[in-house]
Amino acid sequence: MRIKDIIKNTPNISIDSRTIKRGQVFIAVKGDKFDGHNFVARALQRGASAAIISRNVNTRPKDRPRLIRVKDTVKTLGEVARAHRLKFKIPVVAVTGSNGKTTTKDLLAHVLSVRYRVLKSEASFNNHIGLPLTLLKIRDRHEVVVLEMGMNHRGEIGRLSRMAVPDIGVITNIGPVHLKFLKTLKNVFNAKTELLKELKPGGTAVLNKDDIFLRNIKNPGCKKTYFGIYEKCTYRAKCLEEKRSSWSFTIAGNRRIHLSILGRHNIYNALAVIAAAKVLNIGLDAIKRRIESFRMRCPKRLDFKIVNGRRILDDTYNSNPASFQCAVDLLERFEVPGKKIVVMGDMLELGAKSRSLHLAAGEEIAGKNFGALITVGAFSRFVAAAARKSNMDFVRHASSHRNAAKILKSISKKGDLVLVKGSRGMRMEKIINAL
Repeated sequence: MRIKDIIKNTPNISIDSRTIKRGQVFIAVKGDKFDGHNFVARALQRGASAAIISRNVNTRPKDRPRLIRVKDTVKTLGEVARAHRLKFKIPVVAVTGSNGKTTTKDLLAHVLSVRYRVLKSEASFNNHIGLPLTLLKIRDRHEVVVLEMGMNHRGEIGRLSRMAVPDIGVITNIGPVHLKFLKTLKNVFNAKTELLKELKPGGTAVLNKDDIFLRNIKNPGCKKTYFGIYEKCTYRAKCLEEKRSSWSFTIAGNRRIHLSILGRHNIYNALAVIAAAKVLNIGLDAIKRRIESFRMRCPKRLDFKIVNGRRILDDTYNSNPASFQCAVDLLERFEVPGKKIVVMGDMLELGAKSRSLHLAAGEEIAGKNFGALITVGAFSRFVAAAARKSNMDFVRHASSHRNAAKILKSISKKGDLVLVKGSRGMRMEKIINAL
């Protein structure tokens, strides 16, 4: 078996030797924690028809004819996935942006399923490994694919887009993320809009008109449709109303849509979904019904839970300045009998702006009527320092997750509401677990 045969036939592919099925092709991918080359022998013994490798591996002599050597196994995974995708004449929607990608992807898939049989990225399968694995799941029964695309370096969105060959590209917003690598917001914009350059001829870009970068895109080489709240655009939310932290808005005249997901920022995600669904010929009445029936199923993303009598707003999946702002705005709007407490970990990958953005976060917290602030992490020291300087009453910087949990347990009681937030690398869920 040769690579061109695999690309031509695109059989079932696996990168996990534990779950591989007889006849599948095993691709030895090196990830953050494991190197698939260490499991090639096991995959072949379990019935893999071939194994694609990029370095020497130890196998039984009789298995060696089934080894296929390539320069880059991850690149080969992408090539096979692209070839498989191009066999299907169905629309592919790609969602990217600095914030709101996963919610928008999940909500869009929910809306489109009223008419189509949808394949979507599971969890956050949004990188150079997860996205091709999603594409390889396309079957004859599917009628539309909804993908999420993430990145932290230039060129990554372009690479993912060339695999997916999207018909519709949704960009939710441009914000201060991955500045450690991208340095400036303009570079973030350039990286995200790589998606538009790879859309199919005649494809459609769905863009946030209220975003200062996205509203001024010139000649992207595709059709454009805009959504927003403040700027005049095709899909504009009006008459916004809030009841108990839940929002509703009107669109296209008198249609009022009630969101079941918390936070004002989700109005933008819903508008992006409306715009993309309309491109795929879903009627507004059907869109409204599906948006209102949607329930968030994303652990650690503004996830309410009760832990030993304490109400916790678990937003520990990730953090950046924009998502932090959304979370504290939501916390501020809640009415609770007790006090509101913020437990904050570092916002990572902000580069040279780490100090200033964490200082700004501390000032923001101190300016709201919160009862306490507990911080964890090297950069979050600046959050604590800024909050103290702004005369916030109770501020503690914890030396560890366990120490933070101990402080939180000592100052919180039934009736309080606690927001726990930090970047994925901070593992802030450890504090909740320690309670």
